[in-house]
Amino acid sequence: MVNTSPAPWKKPEIIFVAGHDPFPTYIKKFSLRMTDCYGCVPPHIEEEETSSDTEVREGSDVSLRCVAKGSPDPETTWRREDGQEITIGRKKVTSIKSTNLNITKVGRLQMGAYLCIASNGVQPSVSKRIVLNVNFPPMIWIPSQLVGAPVGTDVTLACNLESFPQSVTYWNRESGTMVLTNDKYNSVLLNKGLYKVTMQLTIRNLKPEDFGAYTCVAKNSLGETEGTIRLYGKSNLE
Repeated sequence: MVNTSPAPWKKPEIIFVAGHDPFPTYIKKFSLRMTDCYGCVPPHIEEEETSSDTEVREGSDVSLRCVAKGSPDPETTWRREDGQEITIGRKKVTSIKSTNLNITKVGRLQMGAYLCIASNGVQPSVSKRIVLNVNFPPMIWIPSQLVGAPVGTDVTLACNLESFPQSVTYWNRESGTMVLTNDKYNSVLLNKGLYKVTMQLTIRNLKPEDFGAYTCVAKNSLGETEGTIRLYGKSNLE
């Protein structure tokens, strides 16, 4: 049986000759570009067989798949869009050549956008961006659990928060009353990254009744947590 399908080929140079005797006449010799290829097809990504944006729970295993076709067969390379290394087990690499990107016990540090790049020497190469979101309940840690400030001054309390999806956040007084933003209080969220924020509560013109415990609270679909800061009065001389 004869295979009649086109077969790709590459050749660095071609020589044209004339004549059929044992010593043909040399006419022309020229080089081809390495990208010249007869029957070649540039790579394309098969969307139906390739992963879309993916969301998983922290600690689970995840597999991202990227299927590319072309002629010659494309090579698939995975990279992180932000240039960070990819953690595979105990190894850290800048890129991985594979159809599948398998991550075991995925953590929040592996969250982000991944690029699947397909190339086969025929231009153009193609890529697909796949976002990996890692869900986990909120976690709070407090830089200073005891804060002192004099009467009549302003003070800012802070709680550092990690969570995904994003948490609903608020502050409570010791009595359980929710602190609302007004002329006395100003509550803000400072974005520190994909899943990190700092909760800040500024209390203006401190009075003795403002001293006591303040609790920062964070909730998302996976859980709830809180942290407490105790605010006390001190003299201007301290």
